[in-house]
Amino acid sequence: MVGAYAGNVLRVDLSAMSVSEEKLDLPLAKTLLGSVGMASKILLEKVNAHVQAFDSDNMLIVATGALTGTTAPGGNKSVLIARSPLTNLWGDSLVSGRFGIELKRAGYDAVVICGRAEKPVYLCVFDNAAELKDAKILWGMDTFQTCEVIKEQLGVRDLRAAAIGPAGERLVRVASAETDDGRAAGRCGLGAVMGSKNLKAIVAKGTGKIEIANETKFQELSKEATKRILEKKPLPFGTAGSVVSFEEMGNLPVKNWTAGRFSGAPKISGQAMAQTMLKGKKTCFACPVACGRYVEMKGGPYGPLETYGPEYEAIATLGSLCMNDNLESVAKANDLCNRLGIDAISTGATIAFAMECYNKGIITRNDTEGIDLTWGNHEAVVKMCELIGKKEGFGITLGDGVRIAADKLGNGSDSFALHVKGLELPAHSPYRFKEMGLAYAVSNRGACHNRGSPSYVSRGVLSPEIGLDTKTDGFAVEGKGRTTKLHQDACSAIDALGVCKFIVFFGGMGFQILADLYSAATGWKTEVEDLMTMGERIWMLQRIFNIRMGATRKDDTLPERFLSETLPDGPTKGQVVQLEPMLKEYYDLRGLDGDGRPKREKLEELGLDFAIQYL
Repeated sequence: MVGAYAGNVLRVDLSAMSVSEEKLDLPLAKTLLGSVGMASKILLEKVNAHVQAFDSDNMLIVATGALTGTTAPGGNKSVLIARSPLTNLWGDSLVSGRFGIELKRAGYDAVVICGRAEKPVYLCVFDNAAELKDAKILWGMDTFQTCEVIKEQLGVRDLRAAAIGPAGERLVRVASAETDDGRAAGRCGLGAVMGSKNLKAIVAKGTGKIEIANETKFQELSKEATKRILEKKPLPFGTAGSVVSFEEMGNLPVKNWTAGRFSGAPKISGQAMAQTMLKGKKTCFACPVACGRYVEMKGGPYGPLETYGPEYEAIATLGSLCMNDNLESVAKANDLCNRLGIDAISTGATIAFAMECYNKGIITRNDTEGIDLTWGNHEAVVKMCELIGKKEGFGITLGDGVRIAADKLGNGSDSFALHVKGLELPAHSPYRFKEMGLAYAVSNRGACHNRGSPSYVSRGVLSPEIGLDTKTDGFAVEGKGRTTKLHQDACSAIDALGVCKFIVFFGGMGFQILADLYSAATGWKTEVEDLMTMGERIWMLQRIFNIRMGATRKDDTLPERFLSETLPDGPTKGQVVQLEPMLKEYYDLRGLDGDGRPKREKLEELGLDFAIQYL
């Protein structure tokens, strides 16, 4: 018996308004660690460089992990995958919550969507059956309204949904897909891909049981992992609990990465949230941590409002990156991002870019239609989120991200339009942790902290089972190619399993239990080394996809600001990122040639011979 997998893939052709299903290729799943790895192969084979992100031939794939929906702690992830309209390269965005769990319980490991519907539709997936339904009355609604109306229409209150808002409908390139339990598939603009297909939402409800090959062993391992996590007690103030410590160590982004200190950090921290607006903690399925937050503002300029609380990345990008120390405004801006369906990271980074343009005189109030974009103006941050999400006013210029906005504005603004491959930077400093600079430069989806966070090692979060057993110096360059590669491979494997990375790294679950859980779930004996190899295969397929889309060695770089400009104050004063020596070490370890292309012998070693033709 093979367990863990639902065993089916749903195929949806929106142009033909048809649905069909096929069996999951289990031998391939074993090689590529399930549906996420297989999705990498599907996109590589079916989407060529002539297929643009908003073309009907672009595929949108929703995939679950092998441990999604099981009792494995943190086993609640699913992922959206497509060619990104923001980067024109590999695009993926993971999301927590119950959406992927219900999809898997309904009988499907993945949904592969192609084509474009003539009119707005939504996809309904219930227990080994799928149907496309009219979404005309939903078009124009925000994400939460959409989910509520669908539940009322179908008379099923406990279904789960992933929906787009006005931003996705209007093809705003930073658009996200939001689930009804307040989690976002935020990065890479995949909500806009849904909008280009006239696909308003995907809803799922399943009553099927996810079979486990060795149930007794699996439950023993789950209990042991949960015990470790409870002993560690990670993230007591949620992800935003690190705001102050990050500011003190020089990891918090400030003033579009031009300053090293931010006195307002304590005002926007998780601790401040707990003291002022926290209404309750929110936990994901099968997770004992409860790092999510639910907040309430009863009055003031941004109340009354009850909403999902901002996570660290949103607080940093909508807060300190814009010099905004008003926590209520950050919570309101984050709520607008969720409701309108835009990525809070890219949105905050783009507003910070606009503020620098404004303060340097590149744009004026005439351009912004009267909005004062001086640093720290919290009202402007909130208003710009609304305009970006609705694609109105100056939001039309900013909604396609900093790279395109800089092309429109000119006047040297591209020098501080901070992105990698078109994706705006998240909130972890390459000045402070040089390995994060390398990780951003070589990430397949652009500047990303979730597809490899090698700075964990410099922060003392070690993983001896994968060879990361010694704390490193974040300011050092030596050895960072190795650290980055290992962390990326590990994160690829964790994502493919559908497990939360916080649980594995910070929760103390570790990789041996993860490998043992996968072995018990599937019945396939799997070691930690096997997981790492499968993670490396997935990473390499995505790299080859990018090369097929036209990416070259020159795309593996950082904004010039980090390479040559220094900060005037703080712990990282005087620092720059020495990228080239790290990149050389990384390429050598990855099996890439001097142009950043995978070597034939490396692909053969990984068993990826079929991918050679795409180079």
